[in-house]
Amino acid sequence: MRNILIIIFITLGVTAGLKLEAQNVPRHEIGLRLTGLEDFDFIYKQEKASQKFFRHRIGLINFGVNGKDNNSVFEFGLGYAFGIENRKVINDKLKFIHGFEPRILSQYRSMDGNTIGWGLQLGLGYVLGFQYDFAESFYVGIETIPAVTYARELEGQNKGAYNFDVGFNSSAVALTLAYRF
Repeated sequence: MRNILIIIFITLGVTAGLKLEAQNVPRHEIGLRLTGLEDFDFIYKQEKASQKFFRHRIGLINFGVNGKDNNSVFEFGLGYAFGIENRKVINDKLKFIHGFEPRILSQYRSMDGNTIGWGLQLGLGYVLGFQYDFAESFYVGIETIPAVTYARELEGQNKGAYNFDVGFNSSAVALTLAYRF
């Protein structure tokens, strides 16, 4: 009888431990973030603590080839942002999201194989938005990221040109569709 009780307690302890361990497994989220109908980013989030997530955004800013007769212009831009997203629960489906998000963007342009421009932009933004959980594994979010940015042309026709900008652009409101696993 004593051995049976010991086995039951060990089984209950292991089961409870597995449930606690399963609750501590960080959640992951992956999705598509759309700004207008032309710009999109891929977004990945990993839970680090309750209602706190690391977020990574990567986006192809532009890619194109334009040409006329014997001239062609090639353009390519890529951006990456990393931040910490905090969530404040409003109700069981709605959350307010906010947090800092540093970013880096690079754009390259060439004409007939010769560099006509290569620029770099650094920025620090602050995410402000809402997230609505419409299912256990899916949510939709709306956000904007006011930012301070510094851009500099490193090569090309406008080498040395720079731009410093502080902005809150309401036309840059983004819609996010994400899957949680």
